Amino acid sequence: MPTPFMHLAVAEQILVRLADDGENGRFLSHHLTQHWPAFYLGSVAADLSTVSSVPRDTTHFYTMPPVPQLEAYEEMFAAYPALANPAMMEPNHAVFIAGYAAHLLLDLIWLREIVYAFFRQREMWESHEQRHLAHNILLTYLDQLAQAELPQTAVHTLAAARPQQWLPFAPDTALNDWQAMLVAQLQPGATSQTINIYAQRLGITPDRFAASLQNPAWMEAHVFGKIPVANVQTILQDAVPRSITLISNYFTQ
Repeated sequence: MPTPFMHLAVAEQILVRLADDGENGRFLSHHLTQHWPAFYLGSVAADLSTVSSVPRDTTHFYTMPPVPQLEAYEEMFAAYPALANPAMMEPNHAVFIAGYAAHLLLDLIWLREIVYAFFRQREMWESHEQRHLAHNILLTYLDQLAQAELPQTAVHTLAAARPQQWLPFAPDTALNDWQAMLVAQLQPGATSQTINIYAQRLGITPDRFAASLQNPAWMEAHVFGKIPVANVQTILQDAVPRSITLISNYFTQ
């Protein structure tokens, strides 16, 4: 699924698009801007299982493979109705949940429109391991592009969020640990942990993973030559207005 920095890049794109989206867009833009650190943290919070014992099924509201018509954010609101009523929540909390819902939406867009479309064709891949490696390499490639696009304020924005029991299914300590890990990676001159995390999941060394990513011939043969990366990026861009619709509906229901 998209990396945390990809989710933050989409959050930035949502704010930019809202500013050009008429009166309602400007209202939402103003509201999100007032509570921007909360939206930032909400955009990445669902992946806190990376550093905690909270299961991914718990934070993402589906098991693999998900039911075809399932929307994870709807499952979250059904399981925790209090989260579905922003008018009864503190503004920071409601904006955080809006970002969280947008994260869940984007994850399933990635799964259904990218993974299912481009990585299920087994004849394209030498093995399951090769396909899995290519998928994680693609994510890391896009992760690096996304992190490079983030404004210099990103680290301070993410660090400024102060969650207070915002998730009824995960403790603040887990969310705080995840927030701290991402903030550390956004510091000037810091090293991203994306390669290390994916290499560990694949059972290979970070050096081997990085060597593939940095080898133009390997990337052409196993990523660019097999996956229409421009199409993937278009799908991610098209997810922005879909996220805006979700957020708008959330606050105007």
